[in-house]
Amino acid sequence: MQTWLIVVVVVVALVVLAGLALNPLIAKKNDAAIKACKDALGADTIKVIEPRAVGFGTEPEEAGGLRGQGCLAVNDTEAMFVTTAGNKAFGLPLASVTGVDTEGDPRGTAKTMVKVTYTDQTYGDVVASWRVPEVPAWLTALGYDWGPEGPPPAED
Repeated sequence: MQTWLIVVVVVVALVVLAGLALNPLIAKKNDAAIKACKDALGADTIKVIEPRAVGFGTEPEEAGGLRGQGCLAVNDTEAMFVTTAGNKAFGLPLASVTGVDTEGDPRGTAKTMVKVTYTDQTYGDVVASWRVPEVPAWLTALGYDWGPEGPPPAED
């Protein structure tokens, strides 16, 4: 019994130490993804940025959307997603967007998925999706049609 307890304590200690050792490395990669988004779009032109968005790729997959955690940013003309691991970039011209939707309540505050339908010259209609917090701000930045009510008031 004591041997198992010692083994468990040692394993937990190793996991904690590994987490502490990797935290600066992950933070550095996250900072690089943020910088790549700002460089691509122009830091002063970005309307919304989320450094911890989760990309779910595109349908069809061949259209080039990226999966995984990364930074998602939008300015007036383009959306850019850069993965934390590998700093792979996926740009989406907003002029090609034909629809914006969400799986959840568009006026809700829960973190949920935002889906953007756009036209691609090779693949036709493509859907790219990301999980983000502050869904109303993202829907607005991506061109969601709020109807006559307009978007909900921005949160402080």
